[in-house]
Amino acid sequence: MKVLMINLDQSKDRLEQQKIQFFKLGLVFERLPAISIKDFTEDEYKKLAFSGQRPLKQSELACFLSHKKAWEYVVSLNEPCVVLEDDAVLVNDLKKILAQLENLEGSLEFVNLEVHGRKKIVSKQPTFMLTGTSFKLFNLYQDRSGTGGYIIFPKGAKRLLDYMQERPIGLADEFIYSCQLLKAYQIEPAALLQSDKCQDYGVKTNIPYQSVIALVKNSLEFNLSTPEKFQFKTRRIKRQLQLGYLNIVNNLKGSKRDIQVKAELF
Repeated sequence: MKVLMINLDQSKDRLEQQKIQFFKLGLVFERLPAISIKDFTEDEYKKLAFSGQRPLKQSELACFLSHKKAWEYVVSLNEPCVVLEDDAVLVNDLKKILAQLENLEGSLEFVNLEVHGRKKIVSKQPTFMLTGTSFKLFNLYQDRSGTGGYIIFPKGAKRLLDYMQERPIGLADEFIYSCQLLKAYQIEPAALLQSDKCQDYGVKTNIPYQSVIALVKNSLEFNLSTPEKFQFKTRRIKRQLQLGYLNIVNNLKGSKRDIQVKAELF
């Protein structure tokens, strides 16, 4: 299974750390140049970044567009791919995990590899057991954070691209997990942490701790008018009501809990 590494041109230190990590894992990755805030005009930014619950920062829009670029690549390739951000810290058994999941292509659309410090709603029992490993897959009913690493299959990538026609774009993780038609699963124990979460789970890493979004300096700022502020607030209230309803429904069929992390697996 091909691994795509989203990486900004200026983040050469992160790329080198990933090369070291992947050499130890016995795997290779393909660098996917990340979208930069320089890759879209001010007019394009205004058109895309002001349709959600709040205005997206340029760096947040660039992150979303980088993941969109990965989905388009998966559709054109017509093969499942691992999509990683360049601060991903991975378990030692990733090679075995990928070999197992590749055999489940007909049953899966999206597999979340990480935890990001928040509880998720997953099925009460595992749906798949990965032979020869301690890892299991649970139906993922509700999640709200983290796009550090996931496996996406062509059908899932196309579903997310089609979903863009139905609703405004937003933060990459919020957009993905709001797509209720996506057949999503969560791996447990977690197979990935973003480097800024490693200390929370007792995992050591040499990969820089700060997120790329936090490092990028946004050059555009806007003073919203009163009608614009009202519009954003209305959208946010509507979305929070939708999330409240989904939370009730998903809790009835699943279990809201922390996903296990085993530091010794990293």
